[in-house]
Order: sequence, then C-alpha cells, then structure tokens
Amino acid sequence: MNIIKQNEGKINGILETFDRMIVNGYLLNLCNYRQFLFYLIQNKISLKDFDKFALEQTTSLCNHIDNYIKENNCETIYLNSGKIDKNEIVTNILDKNPNKIGLITALSTVEICNTMTVKPNKDTEKLEVTSRPTKCKHYYFYYNDEEFGLMYLKIQTWFPYNVQIYINGREYLSKLFDKNNIEYEMYNNSFSYIEDFDNAQQLADNILNQKLSDSFDGLVSKINNHLPNIINIFSHSYYWCIDQCEFATDINFKSREDLSIFYKTLVETTYFTFSSEDIYSFFGRNISRIHMFTKGEIVSDLRHRYQGYRIKFKINNNQIKMYDKGNKMMKQVK
Repeated sequence: MNIIKQNEGKINGILETFDRMIVNGYLLNLCNYRQFLFYLIQNKISLKDFDKFALEQTTSLCNHIDNYIKENNCETIYLNSGKIDKNEIVTNILDKNPNKIGLITALSTVEICNTMTVKPNKDTEKLEVTSRPTKCKHYYFYYNDEEFGLMYLKIQTWFPYNVQIYINGREYLSKLFDKNNIEYEMYNNSFSYIEDFDNAQQLADNILNQKLSDSFDGLVSKINNHLPNIINIFSHSYYWCIDQCEFATDINFKSREDLSIFYKTLVETTYFTFSSEDIYSFFGRNISRIHMFTKGEIVSDLRHRYQGYRIKFKINNNQIKMYDKGNKMMKQVK
C-alpha cells in the first residue's frame, strides 16, 4: 500500500532534509602524544613547567571568551548542575528579544572530558605526555546565526580544546527560504506551511553540496584565541566530523482530519506486525547474521503523546521513528 500515492490529493507537499545534527571539532595534532610534545617544544615549554603553562593557556582562553561575550552585550550564566535545562534558559532569553541576530547568551559549566597532560612514568621515572579523563570548564555559545539559525557551539577550556557544534537542518533551511523569498511558517521544529515545495526541496538538496567546515572555522576562530599559534605550528585548524545526524521526511497534509483517518491504525498495525528480524533488516543488517547480535537491544516503541502517536524502531543508538504533529495550519498551499 502506497500511502502517499493513495492520498496525493490530500497532501500539500513532501520535504526531505536534515534535522538535528551534532558536529565535533578536534585539533588532531594536539590529540597526538608526539605532536603535542612538539607543540610544547615549539612554545619552549619544558615538561616540568607544563602545569603552569596549561593553566596560563586556560586562563587566557577564558579571559578572551569573557571579553568576547561582553563585546556582544551578553552575560555568562553559570550552571552548577548538568540537570538544568539549557534550552529553557535560551528560549526564555530569546523570547524577550526574538529579533536578535548573533550571540544570544553564553553558559558555562564544569563537565567531564578527555584532556592532554604531563605525568610521571613510574617505570621510566621520567615525565611524559599522556591523556586522562577529568573535569574542566566548558562554555556553550548560543547563536541566532544568520546562516544556521538557532544553534550552539561548545568548547572545553583545557587542552586539546575540543569543540562541539549543534545545528538544526530546518533552522538552516528556514534561513535559505528567507534569502530566496519563499514564504513559510514553522511549528515546533517543523514547517506547517511552505509556499513552494519544489523550490524548497531544491534548496534542501543543495545543502549536501555546501562546505560547512568553512563556516565552522569562522565561528571557532572568534572563540579560541590560541588557534592562530596552533595553525602557525601545524598548518592545520580543526578537523570536523559528524557525531550525530538526523534525516527527516515531512509529509504535509492539507488537514489534520485527512491524516487521522488512517494514521492511528497505521502505527498500531506496524507496531504489532514488525518483528525483530524486520527491524534488523530496516537498518541494512544481514538477516542471516541476526543470531550474532548479542550486545544491545532491538526495540519497538509506540507512545501516545500530546502531539499525536509516535512509533520508534531502534537498534542501540540508531533509530527510525514516525510521528504526527498537531500543527495548527495557518495557510493552505495554493
């Protein structure tokens, strides 16, 4: 049964695009023991003086960041618990000034991370470069960015200055709609109305051809004041890689009633019909090897929430989900 074909007269359009994405940035040279030692040598730092040097570097970075925040007319909010909802803080600030472009606010907190350090080796009785898990201060910078929309950048303030960037594909696409004069309306991280679905899909497809690393380099260069020296020594900046990525297909119905006719039956039938073997094959796994899957879980999960019904199939950290949203349609596509 092809649901889209059967209901094509009831559908405004379909949009396929990236959704939530987390990108990690690493200074790979500072993550390598030998090259980190070379970095210290180039800065004329002996191993016995590393602790003092590292503290000075972190202090310099934090002072630079604090000045950057003040220059953007923002304040730093310190979080003393990881349970505090960062999004709620940012949303409340943005509601007071919804048209602000650029830095919205900055949050600081202490988090666990992996750092580069110098420690004595008991066997050789000498100091050596190594790494260790510890805690250090992190900054979160929340932006209403002209290119990406609402996003954040996080940096750890101790070597090797790892960075994490969160962007939202629909936020990014909305900025492209603005630049190309395509009317739209958003509701709860989805498009409830798009003037031209064909042009919208072309813009979404072109995201694959964009070199986003240049934009990421521009963002982090404002934050990390040690970056020019690092680039001068290694001729390399951050290496960017995708840590998490969601890709979404939105089917925009003309009315809530048209979807409600069959959607509840669809998700319930799917939940009770698909087996572990079916789910295993959804993720491109060889079904003949399912007996070798001994670590992790294969999950089917159906829930009724205030927005509607959501069904999710999951293998460990990978998941496929489908849900309806109670969009309040403000317009109809002509």
